[in-house]
Amino acid sequence: MESVFCIQSKLNPLLLEVFELIKNRINSLTDLEPLYIAPELSKIYSNLNKEELFIINEFYQAKGFRKIHLEVAKLGKSLQILHCVFFPDPCYELPIFGADLVVNSNSISAGIVDLSPVGENLPDSLTSQMRLLKVPKFTEPGKLPEWGFIFSPYVCFIRPVDCLEEKLFLELIDQYLSLLLSLLVRVRRDETNSWDTMNRLNYQKRYCLNQKRNDKTRGILTKFFGSSWSDEYINKILFECSCDV
Repeated sequence: MESVFCIQSKLNPLLLEVFELIKNRINSLTDLEPLYIAPELSKIYSNLNKEELFIINEFYQAKGFRKIHLEVAKLGKSLQILHCVFFPDPCYELPIFGADLVVNSNSISAGIVDLSPVGENLPDSLTSQMRLLKVPKFTEPGKLPEWGFIFSPYVCFIRPVDCLEEKLFLELIDQYLSLLLSLLVRVRRDETNSWDTMNRLNYQKRYCLNQKRNDKTRGILTKFFGSSWSDEYINKILFECSCDV
């Protein structure tokens, strides 16, 4: 079965750049290990009306992160998606890193990146650093959905209008990852059964439950794979909520 790099000629260049950036960051983590995923869900291949459909999923865990999910999908000739979430180990006061890129007819139709809180607010030290970031004024910001309260005040949701904005968005993803990993070096580990740990775990569950309200994701998957398959994929792969510490 093809890997992302084997099918790279079929993917949008920015999507590939974001994939390689995130993968390099993942590979730099301490105690990195792959997480088991059933082969039929690791690499999904199908054909619809003579159009190639594939989804490639990678899962990892590392110090500070209970689960890292990196997904690349090509659904027919016009639609490509990159999806990534770093779910922190709730024993650590770390936000959830999330990034998504949607390519439609080889143009970027949407990009989002955030460090989402696992409490009422982001850690103070992280907030002070994010305020210092020089976030570009993108031409076409997006409107968050009603369930978008799970994101931080620093979420960036846009449609880049040219190559310059695409490059700036890529740099912003890199900056958010840098802030996350620099915080990881400084943060201490709380006890597994502490109130703070359990509270952060509950916020992760809230994050997942609200992400499942994304009708666009469900609609895309249902179009290509059917409703029952889509529900199972969303619940078991994209935003599985039954996490323990």
